[in-house]
Amino acid sequence: MKPEELFDQWLEGAVQRDRQVEASGVHLTVAQLLVGHSRGRLDFGGSEYQAAPAHPIEPSERKPGDKFAYWRLDPGTYVVRFNEKLKEGAPPALLMPNQQLLSSGCTLATAMCGPGEIRSVLVVPSWGANIKQNARIALLCPL
Repeated sequence: MKPEELFDQWLEGAVQRDRQVEASGVHLTVAQLLVGHSRGRLDFGGSEYQAAPAHPIEPSERKPGDKFAYWRLDPGTYVVRFNEKLKEGAPPALLMPNQQLLSSGCTLATAMCGPGEIRSVLVVPSWGANIKQNARIALLCPL
């Protein structure tokens, strides 16, 4: 499958086709950032599984009247929710950090994605990061 097909046939909630589609995949955009506040729980059988609770972080305007605000992130680990979702029946796709995110010193957990909401774990380096709402930080690659 080509990135254009992934975008046109299998993604919903996308922001702007001409800026999101490239030869190797589709850039995903940040909808929300969350920070964890207590431990999750995992076990072998899954009967004791509990997701780590997390709450949204509010972005702030850099100057009054800005259309989109920034998240000013301290070093640490965050959960990213993307604007884009994979439609029911979508084939699996590989999520990975894009070059701009890596160049900022941040990274994103690589994951295999199926239908539904797309989330990942974002790691911010010791110097922190500023991420604007709808920033393109990940690449979803068709397999």
